[in-house]
Amino acid sequence: MLNEYSFLASYNKAEHDIAEDFYLPCMKTANSYDRISGYFSSTIYIIAWEALKDFIFNGGKMRIICSPYVSEADASALSEGYSARTDYILTRSIEQEVFAMFDSEVLSAPARLLSYLVAKEIIDIKIAVPSGSESATAKRMFHDKVGIFSDINGNAVGFRGSMNETFKGLSSDGNIESIDVFPNWLDDRDCERLNDAKMFFEKLWTHSLSGVVVYQFPQATKELLKQKSSGVEWEQLLEEIKVTTSIADKWKPNHKKGGKKPRKHQTNALEAWVQNNRRGIFEHATGSGKTFTAMCAINDALERDEVVLVLVPSRDLLKQWDKELHDTLTDKPVYYLLCGDNNSEWRKGNTLRTWTAKAAGTRRIILSTMDTAASDEFLKKITQGDHLFVVADEMHRLGSNKRRKTLQIQSGPRLGLSATPYRYGDPEGTAALFGYFGGLIPPPFTLNNAINSGVLTRYFYHPEKIRLTPTEQKNWDETTKEIQKLIARLNVAEDGSFNINANPRLKQLLICRARIVKNAQGKAPLALKILKEKFRSGDKWIVYCDNIEQLQAVLGKALDAGLDAYEYYAEMRGDRDATLEYFAANGGVLVSIKCLDEGVDIPATTHALILASSQNPREFIQRRGRILRRSPGKHFAHLYDAIAIPNGEDDENDKALSIVTAELSRAIEFGESAENPSCVTDLKNIAIDFHIDFKSLTNGGIEDDDE
Repeated sequence: MLNEYSFLASYNKAEHDIAEDFYLPCMKTANSYDRISGYFSSTIYIIAWEALKDFIFNGGKMRIICSPYVSEADASALSEGYSARTDYILTRSIEQEVFAMFDSEVLSAPARLLSYLVAKEIIDIKIAVPSGSESATAKRMFHDKVGIFSDINGNAVGFRGSMNETFKGLSSDGNIESIDVFPNWLDDRDCERLNDAKMFFEKLWTHSLSGVVVYQFPQATKELLKQKSSGVEWEQLLEEIKVTTSIADKWKPNHKKGGKKPRKHQTNALEAWVQNNRRGIFEHATGSGKTFTAMCAINDALERDEVVLVLVPSRDLLKQWDKELHDTLTDKPVYYLLCGDNNSEWRKGNTLRTWTAKAAGTRRIILSTMDTAASDEFLKKITQGDHLFVVADEMHRLGSNKRRKTLQIQSGPRLGLSATPYRYGDPEGTAALFGYFGGLIPPPFTLNNAINSGVLTRYFYHPEKIRLTPTEQKNWDETTKEIQKLIARLNVAEDGSFNINANPRLKQLLICRARIVKNAQGKAPLALKILKEKFRSGDKWIVYCDNIEQLQAVLGKALDAGLDAYEYYAEMRGDRDATLEYFAANGGVLVSIKCLDEGVDIPATTHALILASSQNPREFIQRRGRILRRSPGKHFAHLYDAIAIPNGEDDENDKALSIVTAELSRAIEFGESAENPSCVTDLKNIAIDFHIDFKSLTNGGIEDDDE
């Protein structure tokens, strides 16, 4: 019974495991659970599967009151009581969640279990929304969090605090949460608090609390869940969740209490990589946890007494990897040697040769920038062999002419990481990379996979078209004619492809033409217009600029308009890390150029504005991934995009290389994965006007990382 436990008066995740110490014992023992939660998710069953089994055997019943995930317009309609739309909005919102869960490898088993529990009336759910016109914003929502467990003997324990009924709310590696606990068997004060909580819950459940409108769970959605639960054996589902959990425990890189576990897509990738003789490339969306997945493999390698060599393309990533490795691999001592970014210890005598020699009971990791690792000095000094485990983050960068020498390193296991492993316009570089690392590890973990699994945040996309000035258009036309003349003289394969890198003049012209769109004069005024109209206090905006001149123009206009704006780029004055910390804590407008593309995490970002056009699809894919990272209280992201469209059309042979193609490619692909896919209808019409097949737009592009 519940009164057999000695609960603390309060718990916080900085010091306690709320799941193990409080939640799971209560769930295991209770036969009734009433819960008010800002948000509720079936992901909680990943943690609570074993206790839930006992709860069901006890004849348990749950009543859940939570908020819906809705847009600002829908939140306004719900709060103001537009009854004609209420059922439609709730049904659409919840069914979107349901379908997303069932489409997710991670969530499909918990979702089927939730369907079963709702269909069997073990769980009853109601939806709460603040009422009144002042609630007509998604920023004001029903966010109270109360829980009450009761057993068959009348013992009850309540809790109140910041914890949502979600995986991140409950898991030890999720959000930092705290709760106060008040059982009814200790003293009168706790009994009084428990009774207050019960009365509050019943008022909400019976729709008798002013200021809050409580809606029944849509009947149409209940019928859908009944269909989804048809033929479901809940014991089998719980066993599936158990197996998934045990595999995650095996790959967990830190076995100390509260250590983070890999998600299902990460363990699937790791298991498949092992089956491929511990070689291969993880093609996983930006923001989906590639670094952490690699750390699981690195910890396993260290346990095997292998020496780990991690290759990264930039000093920012070198610092980030160094920090994350130190923070993650804390079970046993690990020794680190940094190479590159003014770290020169490796150059001394036989230091690098000794560090990369076979391990003798020491856990060693060498972190190097790719440029340093590609140097003749580094390659001569490294000890090669099967004991060496090579990990490359943003592995596509190793395919450039300058860095490809790194692929000479002889090793045992190899792991490449990239959201975009194919090198655009460089089949030779791609082939060299795939040959070295051992090909792709299927299946890829795409952006849609990541969003549907709850790994990344859903987003709204807002494309904003601008046209070139007459002078810009003239320069565009003249450069295009030169490009077309060169293309006409190239050796073209039967499939219409050719190697851009084989013709330096063509590549130069393509880059020059791309700059016309990148530097379009209309972009800075457009940025100011969007910021003045859309920015709200507390928002966290990133503006991606193409160059320092554009950055300074946007920054100056934003400051003149009274916005809290600041710069972020590689050569900036001041402390870049401090700038990011201030931005994360206070919000504002962060105006940046390319250094945010790879390796810099700002999960709190709520909005992004892309001014930087690119003929490399990788760059805009990276930028989108940056803003979709999950953060507490962040349920949607907004992406604004300046789409520069020249007047006229390109020659048929120029389609794959055209910046128009790249611009429309980005926009249409972004829009089709957004919550508002209709936003790109007119852009598809522009593609048709240019005789461009938008179904295959992202196949082209140019790499520009050789120098």
